[in-house]
Amino acid sequence: MYKLTNIISEILNTYSIEANLFTDPSLNLTDILNQIRAIRKVTIVSIITPDDYTQKSNIEYSRLKIKFVTRSEPKKDLEKIKNDILTSDLSKTDLRIPGVKSLKFRDGTLKRL
Repeated sequence: MYKLTNIISEILNTYSIEANLFTDPSLNLTDILNQIRAIRKVTIVSIITPDDYTQKSNIEYSRLKIKFVTRSEPKKDLEKIKNDILTSDLSKTDLRIPGVKSLKFRDGTLKRL
């Protein structure tokens, strides 16, 4: 007999990836991360920035570990997640999540959990 967790894991696939996030230091990083957590398919966002990393005055760098679920190809979902973070739904040129300047997924860090 199948357990519920086995059934769910067959339907949904959980992945993690590391990303470099560059933000405006005048805005609260916690608020930005909470908005990323609210994006569809994203389940967990953790900061894994090395302790010895020196920040610049005009931009704040954070290394993130993002966990997400998918039923399809994870790379397609990553593009959608990135677009949701960086692109406005409006016809304006402003960012969807205020304070995010750039998001880059780190090559070779996509893993199925």
